[in-house]
Amino acid sequence: MSSLSKDELIVRLGGLVMRWQDATQRYDEAVGARWRLNASERLCLSLLMHGPQTASAIAAETRLTPAAVTALIDRLAGRGFVRRRPDANDRRKVMVEAVEATHALAREAYGPPQVAGAALLGQYSPAELTVFVRILEDMIGLQRGLTEALTAGGGQTKGPPGGRPEDKEQSGV
Repeated sequence: MSSLSKDELIVRLGGLVMRWQDATQRYDEAVGARWRLNASERLCLSLLMHGPQTASAIAAETRLTPAAVTALIDRLAGRGFVRRRPDANDRRKVMVEAVEATHALAREAYGPPQVAGAALLGQYSPAELTVFVRILEDMIGLQRGLTEALTAGGGQTKGPPGGRPEDKEQSGV
């Protein structure tokens, strides 16, 4: 692969990142199918794995209306994945937190990929991992910025270049 030019490597990397995103999405959809969780419910549970959140934080993460977030929290609470509790600092606020069922789901669904991924990454040197971390952090920042621009109406909204999904592979990162 070292015989590829920088431009060729960038195109190849862009295609690989998109395939990785697609593979991750398919895995998350399989997790959703197995535990009967839709995309918004999975986003909510993922957010709650970082600690208790307000309904407004959940709304921002899932891009749902307050009424839809209330229904989402009700569904997840009814299924034993979350609970509401008063905020320790402001008793008027309600916090939503993940409970053991969510942690068990995360261990079962995401524990094996985490272990396998750590073993795979263990094959690389600290210098290689440092570059990979930098690339991922930069790509996450890029995606967040592009998503904000797109949702604000400032980005492309008519689909991939050429207007066909099969053009996606050639469109780069």
